[in-house]
Amino acid sequence: VNSGVKRSRAVVLDNPFGKASSDHVLDPVFFIAGQLGFQIIALTALAEGKFVREYFPIVYSCRLRPSTNPDKYLMVTDQEIRHAYFQDHDPEALRRLGEHKQIELF
Repeated sequence: VNSGVKRSRAVVLDNPFGKASSDHVLDPVFFIAGQLGFQIIALTALAEGKFVREYFPIVYSCRLRPSTNPDKYLMVTDQEIRHAYFQDHDPEALRRLGEHKQIELF
């Protein structure tokens, strides 16, 4: 791991927080991850907790809502971007987040 690289690796975590959502637990985790160049991608149902919005500059939310058919649900998606974070830390990334283009695989 090269600590000089801003973001060199990504870690996907499934429900990593549980009851450990206080600042004294999460501050060191995110500090160390940042120093080592890790980007944390967390999948969690804890969207209501303030820590999700404090520690993650982008929050994607998918919720199931009932439909007129009682056997089916609709998925409602939402995206929240902390623009101030990107303006201070990575304005180029903020520009890319606004783009809508298909990525070519081949």
